[in-house]
This record gives sequence, structure tokens and C-alpha cells, in this order.
Amino acid sequence: MLPLPRTSYEAPDTVEEAVRLSAEPGARYISGGTDLLPSMKQRVHLPALLVSTRRLSAMRRVVAGESGALVVGAGLTLRHIATHPDVLLHHPALAAAARSVATPTIQAMATLGGNLMLDTRCVYYNQPSGWRAALGGCLKCEGTICHVAPKGKGCYAAQSADTVPVLSLLGAVAVFEALSGTVRVPVAELYDGDGRDWITAPRGSLLTHVELPAPQNPIAYRKLRQRGAIDYGLLLTAVQRNEGGFRAVISAVGPAPISVSAPDGASLEEAAYAAVQPLATHLPAATWRKKLVRVEVRRAVMELG
Repeated sequence: MLPLPRTSYEAPDTVEEAVRLSAEPGARYISGGTDLLPSMKQRVHLPALLVSTRRLSAMRRVVAGESGALVVGAGLTLRHIATHPDVLLHHPALAAAARSVATPTIQAMATLGGNLMLDTRCVYYNQPSGWRAALGGCLKCEGTICHVAPKGKGCYAAQSADTVPVLSLLGAVAVFEALSGTVRVPVAELYDGDGRDWITAPRGSLLTHVELPAPQNPIAYRKLRQRGAIDYGLLLTAVQRNEGGFRAVISAVGPAPISVSAPDGASLEEAAYAAVQPLATHLPAATWRKKLVRVEVRRAVMELG
């Protein structure tokens, strides 16, 4: 059992106070803690201050708009997202993605905002400090070399948030509060190509809610993982049929999701296969994961009928 490091803790009553506290050196937000706390035990993150969102009730609401448009609070648990009547009715693929995360216990703690802000993952990074030290550290943490691509210049840790491919296809917008004011970032533009600094929103900003436009065409969501629960995705695939053909967003293969489009399902398979280049960020072989890109895209297209 790895112990938690010592840290300070604050649970502010307002978003404004939370954002102010986050400006302190070494501060980090914490919601459900299902990703952050294990990382703290592994000494991946050593925050001096945890700023909790548990008292921010404004972040735990679903507000319905016209024609199925929704404003979904970032503080809502994934279980709430997966079972909310409005989400199930208008955005069933989002409910399916939330329902695919880990176990029911974790779904009852983890939040939508925490999922969108999920740290990138890698088999060399998400390890206890002693394990990493034996390899000379990790580029994302305390080392100078990315063991996935030693000759590369960046970090290739994978973005594995289950809800992101679906939210990207939906055209969802993530809304942040920062010291400078409100910042709106389309989910499709929220992630950068380096696993060390993968979020494009301003540092210290708090994700308060996600805006979902009125639903248009159905989305099929698929998650490939080693076990039917617990495990993070090896490959996350969301596909949508539209008037011009098909669109797909594929994740868990690099620091940022990959978007492709094609006029038909067969072409979409090939476009996805060409665009996705998994690296050795997971224990299963990258070559196997790449071969499964075609399979998962084909299965998603078939689900759409």
C-alpha cells in the first residue's frame, strides 16, 4: 500500500474562490480523485495544495435547452451522466461512454470534468517512483528521455478519457473559469500533441461545465481494453454518419485524439488506419492495436446500420 504524500486541502464554496486558490504555487484541483490520488501515491504528482470542487453545487447540474441541447456540469459523476434521462434520450453515446469507465464504484466518484482533464497515460509513467527511478526517470515526470520513443523530442503518453471521442463528434464546448474570465474551448481543440502539457485551456482554469448542442446524427462508441472493467482503453473509437459520409474520432493512441472523415465506411477504415500510429505506451503490442483500428471502426459503422 503506497501512502499519500503530505499536502494541504481546501474546499471553497464558490468557483471564484476555487480559481483564486488554484493560482497558489503547487495547487491542483481535485474532484473525484480517482486518477489524481493514485498518481500522488506513485509520486507522479506532488501538489502542495488540493483545491476540492465538492462544495461547488453549480457544477453538478444538467440544464436542458431547446431541441435536446444540454449544459452538463463538470462536477457531475459519470454514474449521473450515464443514467440521466436527458442524456440517455438526446445523447445516448455519451451515456454509453460514461458507463464504460472502470467499475460502478469508480463511476460513482469520478466526474465528467475529471474525465475530460484526465492525465495522459503511459506504461513507463504510471508506475511507482522506485520503478521509474530504476529506468532513470520518465520525460513526463523527472527524467530526460521518453522511453516510448527515445530518439523523439516529446512525450507520447496517451490521452485516454472515455467521453472525449463522443464529445468531440457532438461539437461539445468545454467552459472554463480563469482569473482572466470565462474561456470556452471546443472539446475537439482541447488537447495538444505533447503528453507533458496536453490541455490547451489556461493553466489554473477550472472546467465548470460542458455545452452540448442539439443532437443531430447518431454516434456509435466502442472501447477496446484488456478486461471488461477496471482497465483504461487501449483504443477508443467514436463514429458518426452524416450527410457527406462518416466521421470518426479515435483516442488512447497518443496525447491528442485523431479525427478522420470519409465518404463511406470502407474508406473510413482505411483513413483511420493510415492516420493512427500507436506507440508502445501500453503493454499490448502497438502493432496489434493498430490492426484493431480497422476492426473497431468497421464495428462502429455496422452499429450505425
